[in-house]
Amino acid sequence: MIAQEDYFTPTQPSAAHFLRPNDPKTLVRSDAHVPEWGSSGLFNQPRSRADPAPPDTILEYTRAQERAKAQRERSRGPRMRRSKSGDDARWKQKYNVVKTVQGNTGLFNAVDAAMKAGDLTDVTNVGLIGFPTDVLDANKKSEISDKLAEDHNSLVVYVSDKDFDGHYAHYCKTILWPVFHYVIPDHPKSKAFLDHSWVFYESVNRAIAEKIVKNYKRGDTIWIHDYHLCLVPAMIRQKLPDAKIGFFLHTAFPSSEVFRCLAARKQLLEGMLGANLVAFQTPEYAHHFLQTCSRILAAEAADDGVQLENRFVNVFSSPIGIDPAQLNDARKDTDVKKWVNTMEERYKGKRVIVARDKLNNIQGVRQKLLAYELFLNRYPEWKDKVGI
Repeated sequence: MIAQEDYFTPTQPSAAHFLRPNDPKTLVRSDAHVPEWGSSGLFNQPRSRADPAPPDTILEYTRAQERAKAQRERSRGPRMRRSKSGDDARWKQKYNVVKTVQGNTGLFNAVDAAMKAGDLTDVTNVGLIGFPTDVLDANKKSEISDKLAEDHNSLVVYVSDKDFDGHYAHYCKTILWPVFHYVIPDHPKSKAFLDHSWVFYESVNRAIAEKIVKNYKRGDTIWIHDYHLCLVPAMIRQKLPDAKIGFFLHTAFPSSEVFRCLAARKQLLEGMLGANLVAFQTPEYAHHFLQTCSRILAAEAADDGVQLENRFVNVFSSPIGIDPAQLNDARKDTDVKKWVNTMEERYKGKRVIVARDKLNNIQGVRQKLLAYELFLNRYPEWKDKVGI
């Protein structure tokens, strides 16, 4: 049983990203949150009905909370029927569910490799549908759930648009992602210390955990993935104390000095420690986690795990994400060979630097290009050796 954040990419790219609209391999996925779901016409995803996030400042945040409370009081009276969205009409059309080539490719490759090796035989995926669903009625949600369960052995967890937006776009992307990559808060009012989105993060994690518990069968191994679901292991442990639970963090894990900047640092660590095994991409990240548990939770940390009051949590590193056999097959593709030949001819006698980065501020694409420019300015003799 594998819990992941979503089956489909939660973003909505623009049409410009598609070189060939009918070929999903040409889609460039970005982890930047884009609220205009369904606006390009390439996907028929519904638009989100989530309200805008409260302002960042404490004063304005408090006022926003008061307005929200007053709005809830008014909503207890007779409710007006909400008009249906135009998205409903599109969902009345026939549709197919196909395996996406976007998303967490590291997870996909790891699962595929384990299945090919015979380590995994019967896999059930548990996750969000990956787009806003408030506009869908109960019958449509049930239809989608049944289709994914029967045809793809996948269990869908539905959450409100507000929970989905607050969890992914706000807590995951504006708090956890930057802090995990050393973009630390630099002022007392930082969103890392107090933010409205923690309740949504907790709510989505609980919805995933409840779905897993409901469908758990004795002997199952539960494999939970990435920073979107840090609380799920402990939530499952509370209901299934004897379950075999693994947690893998696909992203970086910072040093304890940085992790302690998070307001919910204890809850996140305790959530991850609900697993029997916590794994990371590199030994450095595993060491940071052990050190953080020791300093923040005062837990006894050994080289290979954390000793809790009633059990031992194993911690180790194992890089996953690259499938060499799959990459080798891709190199034999006609289009790939064509591009290789083109580059060899165009840059004959040159040195070519090839890089792959997501277009967000964490990757430092701008800084890398500036560093490359500085290098060429300091060593002009290299300009004739590289492809410029």
